[in-house]
Amino acid sequence: MELEEEAKLYFGRAQKAFGAARRKIKRAAERGDTELDLSDMELCELPHELFALKNIEKLCLDGNKITCIPEEIANLKKLKHLSISGNGIMNLPKNLGKLKKMERLYIGYNTISEFPDSICDLPNLKMLNAASNILTVLPLNIGNLKSLVKLSLHDNMITSVPKSIGNLKNLKKLFLDNNNLTSVPAAMANLRNLEELVLSGNELKRIPKEFSDFKRLHELVLDENQLTTLPVGLAKCSSLGLIGVSGNPIKSVPKGLIRAGLVVDRD
Repeated sequence: MELEEEAKLYFGRAQKAFGAARRKIKRAAERGDTELDLSDMELCELPHELFALKNIEKLCLDGNKITCIPEEIANLKKLKHLSISGNGIMNLPKNLGKLKKMERLYIGYNTISEFPDSICDLPNLKMLNAASNILTVLPLNIGNLKSLVKLSLHDNMITSVPKSIGNLKNLKKLFLDNNNLTSVPAAMANLRNLEELVLSGNELKRIPKEFSDFKRLHELVLDENQLTTLPVGLAKCSSLGLIGVSGNPIKSVPKGLIRAGLVVDRD
């Protein structure tokens, strides 16, 4: 009997949330709004009327109970900002790449296991946050996202990084901490605008010597890996101010790395 009552309460709340969302969507349609926030409404599914909002540029759906984003999302041709963090989403629509104006995509804190290949067809994407999912691999063509400035992939289960990541010439911040990486490609050093690289909490045993080629890197965080030494060539990276290596079995820092303005943090 208690379970029956709980089920009634659950469906009652879901119905109420769905109705409230439909009213918000109706108002947005009447006013021709360009932004719509349906966050924290306990939504389990999205009203079909949502996908008729032709003017919407920013859509926030965070903190609901949504498990699926339907392919009708591609109807929102003007969409630039989509935030669906903190739901129960397992899969992204295969036609995500049709959202050609997309600039910011926040899909963290879900249960997404892979990206659709079409995500690499978003030419204007600047920010991608897919932290705290269950990703194990990245698309081979991730380097096609030429406009990316910030890429957050921390707290997943990623085992390798495609070489094409070196094609992200505009990337400034890359977060790959707390994954299952045993190595990273030397091509990563082609990220000439990269300022912050976080690789802590992996299983890295070595760092590519090519990392000395970074031109604008300020901070390299390598804490909690399996590193026993560091490439001496990192000292050539004149912009580098901090290398974090705490929690690694490094017995001593190479003398060649000791220079003014560079802090090697082992604590």
